Amino acid sequence: MPDFDELIEKISDEFHKDPRNKVFAPQELLIASVKEEMGEDISADMLSSIVSLHEEGEIDGDEEEIYDAAVYCCGVLARKCFADDPEDEDAEVDYEISWIENEDGSIAAEIRPS
Repeated sequence: MPDFDELIEKISDEFHKDPRNKVFAPQELLIASVKEEMGEDISADMLSSIVSLHEEGEIDGDEEEIYDAAVYCCGVLARKCFADDPEDEDAEVDYEISWIENEDGSIAAEIRPS
C-alpha cells in the first residue's frame, strides 16, 4: 500500500494535469491519513462506520479523533490543489467535504473549495 505522501502527490499531480472544481480523496488515502496522523491502522468498515456516525451527528470521543485524522488528508489535498501556492504549507483554503459511496462499497471524500 502506498504511503500518505505518495498518495497525496499522485492525486495532486493528476489534478493539476486536468484541474477541476473538485478533487477526490479515495478510501485508500483516508485510511493512510489515519495512519499518518495517529499511527493506527483502521479497516475500511471502521472508516465507513465513523463517517456514518459523523453524518448522523452521533460521533464523539475516539471516533471523532479518528474522523479528524481521516479528513486531515482533505485539508492537504485542498491546499495542494486549490491554493495559489500549493507548496506553502501555511496556506489556508476553505473547503467542503461531501461523502460518496462508490459502487464497490468503498467511500471517498469529494473536496471542493468553498
